[in-house]
Amino acid sequence: MSTFDELAQIKRGAEEILVEAELVERLKAIPEYVDLFTAAFPQVAGNPANMTIVQVGTAIGAYQAVNFRTDNSPFDRYLRGDNDAMGKEAKRGMNLFYGSAGCSECHSGVFQTDHDFHAIGVPQIGPGFGDGPAGHEDYGREGFTGNPQDRYRFRTPSLRNVALTGPWGHDGAFNSLRAIVEHHLDPLTSLENYDPSQIVLPPRPDLDALDLLALNDPAVTAAIAAAIEIEPQELAEEDIDDLMDFLNALTDPRAGDLRLGVPTRVPSGLPLAEIN
Repeated sequence: MSTFDELAQIKRGAEEILVEAELVERLKAIPEYVDLFTAAFPQVAGNPANMTIVQVGTAIGAYQAVNFRTDNSPFDRYLRGDNDAMGKEAKRGMNLFYGSAGCSECHSGVFQTDHDFHAIGVPQIGPGFGDGPAGHEDYGREGFTGNPQDRYRFRTPSLRNVALTGPWGHDGAFNSLRAIVEHHLDPLTSLENYDPSQIVLPPRPDLDALDLLALNDPAVTAAIAAAIEIEPQELAEEDIDDLMDFLNALTDPRAGDLRLGVPTRVPSGLPLAEIN
């Protein structure tokens, strides 16, 4: 192998070990990496032969844990005892979230997700995995389990930094956080009255024609509607406002600019992508 493109083309499986071995060999050939691995892993002791793929994974994991850790949101600080970290509106929203609004039934735990799969009637845009007889549906969890009862069930997302992770819904059908919150309150009505003008998709000639096939198929919409498993509920506008304040309080200020941990150079000398 002579280029990184060739390395990227190797398929997973039986040949995967070849990728790992080649990656380590490339690192061994760069003295600065040997020095860095020696500093991080004493067992390397300046000898490239002692470098392993396990150390590579550990180093990458440590980088991710430091640079992409987001546990300093106003909500996090409030939980650690800073009563002033959240305003009164966000606190009211928190009480709704963990109380009568029922959000925490699925958005539970440290990451505010039960890691389970639910059918909540999100309108289907894009081709997904190309399920169904016409090949333009996404059956969700059923595509992996083969169980028809899992059709249109998708994993509950984490709500950490949720204000920054739009568009929302498993397929990005909603272009505002408030819209997906309001969808949860009455999924069936939201599905039946979905406004496709909010869809923001990058143009691609070979996919553009597929983007709205499922959305414009009444049979697909009816099937998604029939699978909805959450009950509608009423919330006053001011309650929704409070929920939005709470959801915005889940954002770690550091998450707004992930450039902070990007190195200015790497020992290999390879160019880094420009980040504006």
